[in-house]
Amino acid sequence: MSVLPNDYDSDPDRFLSTEKHPHDDVHPYVAARFAAAGARTVLDVGGGNGRLARLLPGLSMRCLLIDLSPTMLDLAPRPSVRADGARLPVADASVDAVAALFTLYHYDDPRVPIREARRVLRPGGLFAACAANRDSDPELAQVIPEWGAASTFDGEDAPAIVASVFAAPGDTVRADPWNGPLVTLASVPAAVACLRVYGLAQAAAAAAAETLDLPLPLTKRGCVVYATKNSAR
Repeated sequence: MSVLPNDYDSDPDRFLSTEKHPHDDVHPYVAARFAAAGARTVLDVGGGNGRLARLLPGLSMRCLLIDLSPTMLDLAPRPSVRADGARLPVADASVDAVAALFTLYHYDDPRVPIREARRVLRPGGLFAACAANRDSDPELAQVIPEWGAASTFDGEDAPAIVASVFAAPGDTVRADPWNGPLVTLASVPAAVACLRVYGLAQAAAAAAAETLDLPLPLTKRGCVVYATKNSAR
């Protein structure tokens, strides 16, 4: 089990490549879920360049984005602050919702930032985290080094990890999984972008993309985990 590398400053194009090929995206679904829960103040932990934060004002929510990467913060909407999800600069019981989307696998122990998220949530507040499964995109297994290797926060384990923190009486945890051919790589540039997200260097991604039989449907697997803090005051 390994911590995924944090390369958002050394290779920002790797992360930003996710916007260079068409695919379904969890961020609108999480934003809608927060709105349905009546959230008005949201903390976006590891929010990157603001894919969730940009959606929230249109749904009558205020957001503070937190990230450790200066490069991502330069691209993110304001307000934003450079801080660690394991030590949130936020008061206890002060926000309605906390998101930690595609970020908890950067921690040796993801329970630490999850505990911080629960601490800052108001009673009845909603937490959302997500990750892909280890067996997501099996169609790419032959071109992605270490495909299927375990990280510290994979979709298969995410519900149990979150539930180990949201474990007080009245807390609830629910997983919304995805599993299906949700993405089709229709061109070499789209395939290169997808492989860059997996960490391949540009030249290696381009070489691997040429070996794929396009168009190639990809079987995406993972989950969003929603946890609600009990309403006790």
